[in-house]
Amino acid sequence: MRPPTDSTYDTLTQPIPSGPSSSVRDTQSSSDICAKLITTTHDGRTEALMLTVGKPVTIGRNSNICSYVIPDIVVSSLHCKIYAVQSGAGGVIISCHDLSTNGVIINGHKIRKTSAILMHGDTIKIPASQSFQCVQKWRHLPDTRPSQIVPSQPHSFKDLGRYLITSHCLGTGSYATVHLALDTSAHRQVACKIIRRKEGCDLKKEMKEATLLMALHHPNINRLYSFDYDPDFLYIILQLSTGGDLFAYITSHARHRLCEGEAKYISLQLLKGLRYLHDRMISHRDLKPENILLHSPGPYPRVLIADFGLARPKAYQETLHVCGTISYLPPEGVRALENKHLGYVGMPADCWSAGIVIFAMLTCVLLVSSF
Repeated sequence: MRPPTDSTYDTLTQPIPSGPSSSVRDTQSSSDICAKLITTTHDGRTEALMLTVGKPVTIGRNSNICSYVIPDIVVSSLHCKIYAVQSGAGGVIISCHDLSTNGVIINGHKIRKTSAILMHGDTIKIPASQSFQCVQKWRHLPDTRPSQIVPSQPHSFKDLGRYLITSHCLGTGSYATVHLALDTSAHRQVACKIIRRKEGCDLKKEMKEATLLMALHHPNINRLYSFDYDPDFLYIILQLSTGGDLFAYITSHARHRLCEGEAKYISLQLLKGLRYLHDRMISHRDLKPENILLHSPGPYPRVLIADFGLARPKAYQETLHVCGTISYLPPEGVRALENKHLGYVGMPADCWSAGIVIFAMLTCVLLVSSF
């Protein structure tokens, strides 16, 4: 399939599937469309599936449940779902959730029974059937995004055995960069957090986050699969979440708040994950919607507590080092900012932060100031 161009994006029209189509047939203005999946059918027709935030496209053989139908025997009744979800960085994440028996192939790598992220130019193929190429619309992405785009066949710049780190950058923070990576043994995408090592810094101290996470196994905590290092960088291999973060999820809703039922469902998961940490005397110390990830897109999502860079073991002990996001700190933590002789305890502080997160889900108030 040829690489997409801007003119290709503008001239292609929506396909007319053989079955009902709530997502593909809907009349959509060009301003609503954030990406297209371009495909060529067996009879040579070029078609495009339009993606908008909150309206997933379903691909499969069953015309009763799929918005785009492929009548091939190798295609499952419901083969995959493609979502466009808002990103915490202000852009859009294109996510593919495989639901089939034989998987999908993304840029030559097989993905099965999991979610994967599609970048601009990526190719997704149903084995022995049609291929689709992802074309993203730039004005829906943050200003810094075009400089990070790479060709449709992302090259590997680091091979960590079973893990292949690609050049696709998922995000950049103050001290780390997160790249898309491939687990070649488990047929899934993962995230690789790359941290530049400080000269003269003790390796044990640098590996604090990885050491904490290695012992944690809970459905509501972002899992660490492996880690590695070289003289210049640390590489932390993490479970990939394709639904964005809770902050973006809240702001994507009308009036920027969730219904009570969904807020309860997410709160229960959040508190289960927090109890698991506190039973092991670990405090997170930076709990906020931006650090709570959605495992995959869709309503009533499974959520994962993430970003343990400020986490602390032996969290029952008082600390004089105040850290995190000030709007989510408890009163004793705020007092300690101006009174260096005062301290606070991490585990009760996490519970306060969780309360603020629940408040943010149920109201239109989101607290974002940090230090």
